[in-house]
Amino acid sequence: MGKLIALTVQRVGDLDTPIDPRFGRAVAFLIVDVETKEVVSTIENTSVEAAHGAGTGSAATMSGANVDAVISGRFGPKAYDALNRLGIQMWTAPEGLTARQALDKMIAGELTQMQIVKY
Repeated sequence: MGKLIALTVQRVGDLDTPIDPRFGRAVAFLIVDVETKEVVSTIENTSVEAAHGAGTGSAATMSGANVDAVISGRFGPKAYDALNRLGIQMWTAPEGLTARQALDKMIAGELTQMQIVKY
């Protein structure tokens, strides 16, 4: 298995599901093998209804899924900090894309990668 990437999606589905612009409150995460572009798992986001800590809870979920990177519309400051500390790359995708389109744009170098700050 190659590099794993998570994509935030608006509903449980496949690569043709729209990207959810919210990381911490995304409905679900598609975990995809970048080399094969196959969905290896789908994780429903248990942090979506959290009163506080949705971003850090979602970051913990990403750590448990052993992903190398996440694609989402945006990352809140606490989610950014948690993912940064875990060494998980963050890529931002514009609204209106499907997971497949966002993945293809990331592979082609057409998405913005957020800077990782070394502590």
